[in-house]
Amino acid sequence: MDIKEIEARRHELLEGLCKDLNDEQIAAVIIKDEGAAEMVRAILDELGDEDNPVEGEFFFRPVQSDDDAAWIFMSVFTISNELPQERLPELYEAMSYINFNLPCGSFSIDKDHRFFCYVLSSMIPEDMVDEELYREMDIAVGNAFVIADSYIGILSDVLNGKIGADGVVEFLGGPADAE
Repeated sequence: MDIKEIEARRHELLEGLCKDLNDEQIAAVIIKDEGAAEMVRAILDELGDEDNPVEGEFFFRPVQSDDDAAWIFMSVFTISNELPQERLPELYEAMSYINFNLPCGSFSIDKDHRFFCYVLSSMIPEDMVDEELYREMDIAVGNAFVIADSYIGILSDVLNGKIGADGVVEFLGGPADAE
């Protein structure tokens, strides 16, 4: 399969995801910005608060070669695009405690300290039939929702200065260690 065929196949899968999100009453559209991967962008009202809804982006990493054995499917939830610089040290510490305990994905801040996100990368074998590929995408999106939903509230409290990293340790049931 050449790169154009791969891109067309991915487009159909993203269209299906967009339709399913809209059917679930989640506002979603397909976006294709110049120089960026085609993606489904959605407003995830149930994950954010009224003043700051979470934005979800779902996309495949760019094709490196037409003989790639797996595709990387990304789920990125932008939790905040306003980061008070004075809260960053506490937020970094809190994120490290939570990330240590996550089964997959991570909470992150971009290099310019503008965006606070949850990111889940999923490897999906490209040799699956479309129904199986879509099922793997759907599982990845579901996992991202569940994991992000479990921690967005507590991390938002850290970001807003309501609690410190110690509050996250308490939330997690004690020290974030391997015991």
